[in-house]
Amino acid sequence: MVLNLAKSPLAKSIGGVGAIAAIIIGMSYLPMASGPVPEQTINRPTLSPWQQGTDLGWQAAVEAQTAQTQADWQRVSDLWEQAIAALETVPATDANFAQAKAKAEEYRGNRAIAGDRLGKASPVPSAATPASALQAALVAAEPAFTFAPGPSARTVGQSADGLATVELGSDRATLVLPRPEPGAALTMAQVVYANQFLTLAAPDTNSQPWLLESLHNVQRNQPPTIPTNAPVTLSAGPESLTITVVTEP
Repeated sequence: MVLNLAKSPLAKSIGGVGAIAAIIIGMSYLPMASGPVPEQTINRPTLSPWQQGTDLGWQAAVEAQTAQTQADWQRVSDLWEQAIAALETVPATDANFAQAKAKAEEYRGNRAIAGDRLGKASPVPSAATPASALQAALVAAEPAFTFAPGPSARTVGQSADGLATVELGSDRATLVLPRPEPGAALTMAQVVYANQFLTLAAPDTNSQPWLLESLHNVQRNQPPTIPTNAPVTLSAGPESLTITVVTEP
C-alpha cells in the first residue's frame, strides 16, 4: 500500500478528529502542546556554554530523526561534536558543571551512533519506502512522534505524552494505544492518534464503514468486523488497543 499524504488533513493540522472520532464515544480532549519547532542558532555568543551545548544537542537529536544520507549523518555527527565542545567549556564554578559533564558523556555516545550510521548510509537518498514515508509524516505531524531503532530491524516511535507507540517494520506499521486503566475506553487524545495513524498509513480505508464500526466495537470490548482481505487489523486487550496496517502486500 502506497501512502497518500496529500489526502491527510492531519499532516497539516490536527484541528479535528475526523469521522473516527465522531463514531467513537465522546470523551474529554486532553490538551497537548503544539507549535512550530524553534529555529536553532549555532554558537550564539549571548548563550552560556551550558545552553549552547544543550541547544545543539537538541538540534542534533531532531535532525537524527530524518537523517538518511551520508551528508545527513555527517551533519548530525558535527552537531553532536559542537554540543560536546560547548559543554566541555562549562566552568567548574558554574552550577551546571556536573550536569554538563554527564551530558557531554551522553552526547559522546550519541555521536558514536551517528558515526556508525554515517558509515552505513548511502551517499544519495534511497527510494522512500512506505515505512520511511510514514515515519517522516509522523515526525512532521502534530502531535509528533520521536523514533529510535527497535528490535528485529524495526523502528519504534513514541508520542511525547506517552499515549501512543508506533512500530514500523518492512511490511507493516502498528499503533499501540494503552488503555488509561484495564478495560477502559481510549481517551479523546488517543482517538486523535488513531485517526492520525490511519489517515497517514491507510488513507483508502480510513473512512470505510466497517473500520469505523470495528473501532466502535473494540472500544466496547466487542470483536471487530473487518473484511478478510482488508489491510487493517484491530486487536483489543484489557491493557491496550492495537491497530496494524499492512504497508507492503
